[in-house]
Amino acid sequence: MRNSNILLVDSCKADFENVKKAFNEIDVKFTLHVAQNDTEAWLMLQGDNKISPIPKIVLIDINEESVNGINLLNKIRIHPDLKSILVFVITRTDNERNKAAALNLNIAGYMHKPDDSKKMTDFFSILNDYWNIIEFSSEKK
Repeated sequence: MRNSNILLVDSCKADFENVKKAFNEIDVKFTLHVAQNDTEAWLMLQGDNKISPIPKIVLIDINEESVNGINLLNKIRIHPDLKSILVFVITRTDNERNKAAALNLNIAGYMHKPDDSKKMTDFFSILNDYWNIIEFSSEKK
């Protein structure tokens, strides 16, 4: 998945700094875009600030207070150009209602965020290995 766009939706600045650090440590070839809430993320997917090419992967913490993640997931899943995006929910908090709703929207995985930077690096190393063996459409959007 070299040279692809990834969108991270998370309102916690420390978390997205840790994600960036982990990606750099494992040498992911990526352009990481960060949105602090669902509205900003949607604008990056379909608004004036649209990311090009469309991200192949979205990482989202649907349980953050300022992120209406289920609403964003619904919009992604019904949009013809976005519905094939791999969405991973990565969160620290348990919310069974959100978990069930996200799983029903065909997310690629629901995982707990690691607590420290070493675990974060290991976590994203595993995800990176997965992203590098799966096939993505070569169609440009």
